[in-house]
Amino acid sequence: MFELVIIILLSLLLIKASLKKYNRWKRKKQLRGWVAETLHQRDTKVHKCLLSSSNSKNDDDTGTNFYTAADTRTLIGSGKLDPAENVLQLARRCRLYGRNCNGDTNQGVNAITEEFYDEAFIKAKELKSMKRKRDDVPLLYGVPISVKDCIAMKGALQTGGLACRASEKHRSKTDCLLLSVLRSAGALPMVRGNVSQIMMLPESYNLVWGRSRNPWDLNRVPGGSSGGEAALVAMKCVPLAVGSDVAGSIRIPAAFCGVIGFKPSSTRLSLKGSMRPRKNNKQGSTVIIPSVAGPIARSVEDCALFMKAVWNENTFCNDTTIAPLPFNEEKYRMNKPMRIGYFFTDEWFEPCTAVKRGLLETIEGLKKAGHTCIPFSLPTNGWEIYSLLISINAADGNLRSFVEALEGEDMVDSYRPLYSAANLPNIIRPVIKQFIDKRRATLLACGRDGGISSYDFWQKCAELSIMKNKWDDAVRSANIDAIIFPALPIPALPHGIAGDFTAAFSYPFIANMLQWPAGVVPVSTIRCDEQHYKLEDIPIDQRDHFAMIAAKVMSGSEGLPIGVAIMTRGFKDETCLRVMKEIESIVDFRHEPKAYLRKVT
Repeated sequence: MFELVIIILLSLLLIKASLKKYNRWKRKKQLRGWVAETLHQRDTKVHKCLLSSSNSKNDDDTGTNFYTAADTRTLIGSGKLDPAENVLQLARRCRLYGRNCNGDTNQGVNAITEEFYDEAFIKAKELKSMKRKRDDVPLLYGVPISVKDCIAMKGALQTGGLACRASEKHRSKTDCLLLSVLRSAGALPMVRGNVSQIMMLPESYNLVWGRSRNPWDLNRVPGGSSGGEAALVAMKCVPLAVGSDVAGSIRIPAAFCGVIGFKPSSTRLSLKGSMRPRKNNKQGSTVIIPSVAGPIARSVEDCALFMKAVWNENTFCNDTTIAPLPFNEEKYRMNKPMRIGYFFTDEWFEPCTAVKRGLLETIEGLKKAGHTCIPFSLPTNGWEIYSLLISINAADGNLRSFVEALEGEDMVDSYRPLYSAANLPNIIRPVIKQFIDKRRATLLACGRDGGISSYDFWQKCAELSIMKNKWDDAVRSANIDAIIFPALPIPALPHGIAGDFTAAFSYPFIANMLQWPAGVVPVSTIRCDEQHYKLEDIPIDQRDHFAMIAAKVMSGSEGLPIGVAIMTRGFKDETCLRVMKEIESIVDFRHEPKAYLRKVT
């Protein structure tokens, strides 16, 4: 009798395991079906405006004029530029450079997820037929834009790089508030930009839309999660793109792609109505460290134009969580000398030689222009900042919210190192820490198998509040208008190493945790003799696993762009943009990517 009971129990366990395995297989098959259907719909979509223009111009964009967003508005408003023809020219460029090459997923930049050329073309023709006085031209009148995949746009999917969001039921029926405001300002949403899976890696790769590549070097990432947007702007496919930023997702791609990115103060711009890359759109961590939308462009003036367009009564009335502060033109245009603080290292990750040179040249240029530049002492260093951000984001333990968000989909390989670390049993963590370097040991201590207690989580939130006060006091005590520092310590990464190298992205985190405005401006490119990351050039406690990866990143990096970051105290966004514009003017960065150019046969 006892043997029979054991056999029945074992049989039930086996049946249960088999059913679980079958359900997982069934779910993966369903997800693959959704992805296949979505890609089929996209790739077979007929763009009538391109067909009708095929006789006048082929897929050769030779001689195509490219205009900034500000110039586009001015030229269309004055009748010197046909908005519909401009849309067609940029649409052809998007098709030529923004997608995969001839359908080959291993060729081309692959920055675009969905295309809405006909919709933009029809709206552009309507604008052309409208008669407006020069002083009555909307701020983004006729400006074609790219919109990040996660931002709700009528008729588009918002996947967040997740296969479970690739079904038709997730196609947006309305615009989110931000898109509605942008359309009212005259913007023409034309394409959607690719993102990373779950939108938490400095690359743009997922199992729905595939891997995006950097226009400067197709073997490297464009950054993430707004990587598709930055790549499209860098290739002059659009003059302006809409990204979002919770841990550098606008500024990392901007730095990697040699363009300009701006993250506003975290409560000055709305993402109301857009998806959150977590199950049931419940992303509690953004209550503590909010995500915010912002522009990516080729000029600071375009970023300022974007902010003017969205900081209006329409936004303020429809989202009362947003500070009702219109754009302050006087602060942005002010031309008196500024007092600017700077630092070369956050003490967690030493920048490469090229990045330090770029920052030094920027400082020297600012001084020559009449500004005062002084060293700024960090009130909290990168060890504290990085550890605190990871502790808050990993509070649930085991990457639980990430796994739940996947809803049965496989993780991309880049998450594997993070997943393995998050699932280490607590009992062996102290032992492993004794055998690894200091930085990895620090990161390992930031999380726990099973998550941390509510008490410990609130203690972390209290530490964040204390950190904010320290930075606010330090900036006021130094009597500075802004702080400049390395955008990132290294250039764009080769594909496939993002998950092993998240430690290199501490610099952008500062502004997210403080909820301060911050931007990135390209200032130089890496020279032939700067393609190195030597151990003797960095502090002893950084001569480790991450330093060895950094050395590999620097190999073959000649010509890649590097940038500086600009940050001001909260709600001083216009001052941040003003400093960015000053640096842009002084540096006059004119380098262009070439790797994406190709002859389609």
